[in-house]
Amino acid sequence: MRLESKWALVAAVALTLGTLGAEPYARLLTPYYVAVSQLMARGHPWTIVGIDIGPSTQSLGKALRLTGFFYDRAGDSQPAGQIDAELQVAAVAESPLVFWTVLALWPVGSLRGRFVVLLFGVPIFLGLEASTTVFQLLSPLAYGSAVAAGDPQPSTGWDGWSRFIENGGRIALALTGAMLTVAAAQWTRKGAASGSPMKIP
Repeated sequence: MRLESKWALVAAVALTLGTLGAEPYARLLTPYYVAVSQLMARGHPWTIVGIDIGPSTQSLGKALRLTGFFYDRAGDSQPAGQIDAELQVAAVAESPLVFWTVLALWPVGSLRGRFVVLLFGVPIFLGLEASTTVFQLLSPLAYGSAVAAGDPQPSTGWDGWSRFIENGGRIALALTGAMLTVAAAQWTRKGAASGSPMKIP
C-alpha cells in the first residue's frame, strides 16, 4: 500500500473512531480529570464538586461538565458563587485523535521501536490532557474568583490559555507532544551523545 493511501485510510479510521468514541473516551478519562482538577485547584479559592458527562446546555450532543465553587478568599466557609463549566466531548477527543494517530504512523524500524514510542507517549499524553481539557474546565473558576476579588472584567492567564486552546491550540499541542514523544524515545534508544539521525531502530 502506498504511503499516501495508508495515511488516507488511517485518517478515515481515526475520524470514525473520534466521532463514535468521543463520549466513551471522555467517560474513561473522567476520573483522571477529577484527580488533576482537584490537584490544580490547590492553592486557589476553589472547590471542585465533581466532573461528569451530560447533555450540553450550549449546543447539541454531550458535554464534559465540571461543577465547582469559588470563594472571595481561600479558607472562606461560604462560597461566593458556583460555576458549571462544560466542554464538548467532541473537542475533548481531538487531542488523543491527533496525538496517537501521529505516533501510530511515525516510521520506525521494528515492533520494539514502535512499543518504545507508544510507551513514552503515555506520560506526555497525560500531561497534554491536563494542560488542555482540565485547564479549559477550570478557567471559569479562575474568572469567577477574580470577579469575587473585585476585578469586574478580569483577564486571567487561565482565560488566555483557554482561548489559545479553543483557537487551534489543542491540535498544535497534540502535534508538539507527539514530536516530543518521538524525540524522547529516539534519544533514549540512541543516546544523547551519539548525534545520529532521528530514526528508531
